Amino acid sequence: MSLILNLETSTKNCSVSISKNGICITSIEECSEKYLHSEKLHTFIQYAIKISKIDINDLKSICVSKGPGSYTSLRIGISAAKGLCFSLGIPLLSLDSLTIMSQKIDIKDGFLLPMIHAKSDFFYTSLFNKSKNRIAPISIKNINDQYFRFITKNQKVYFFGNVNFQEKEKSLLTDYFHFFSHIYPSAIDMSFLSYVKFCNKKFNKIENFIPFYL
Repeated sequence: MSLILNLETSTKNCSVSISKNGICITSIEECSEKYLHSEKLHTFIQYAIKISKIDINDLKSICVSKGPGSYTSLRIGISAAKGLCFSLGIPLLSLDSLTIMSQKIDIKDGFLLPMIHAKSDFFYTSLFNKSKNRIAPISIKNINDQYFRFITKNQKVYFFGNVNFQEKEKSLLTDYFHFFSHIYPSAIDMSFLSYVKFCNKKFNKIENFIPFYL
């Protein structure tokens, strides 16, 4: 039995889940403009363990979002994960926040383009196919970038993230786009991915692990 604690803190959504063999059995999260990770994260972890009716020593691994996203928020999540791994003597797993977000939407054709706000009109993004396999690396793009015009040419692209897409931004693209605003990475969507990594022993070196930040 593989019980994994998943932590996602890359955006203003403070999210915790516990998964059993790749299936989420408990989740707690709160999305706040005040970025309450430092206040809420450890409380959420304790409560998730309590309502799951497990002992903390039953955990086999901790999986944490490594970014990109808010650097301060990521450091809080990663520090918590590393501390628990050290104290419990269990391995550390990590997932990037855009891969986590790609699990949010299922499509039959086209491409997924999750976006996390970086600053001003810039976003962290990456491109995934309908099978949710990454086909473009993580990068920072401007909504006006020619990159968006290129990938939307005669193809369906699903834009989604912690972004409130405005009409002026939509008009820059083509008739093939679909927009979903106010979608955040969640520890719930880490459950299966962290289990696969655990089974394949894709562990991180705890002492050297730092946030991924462009």
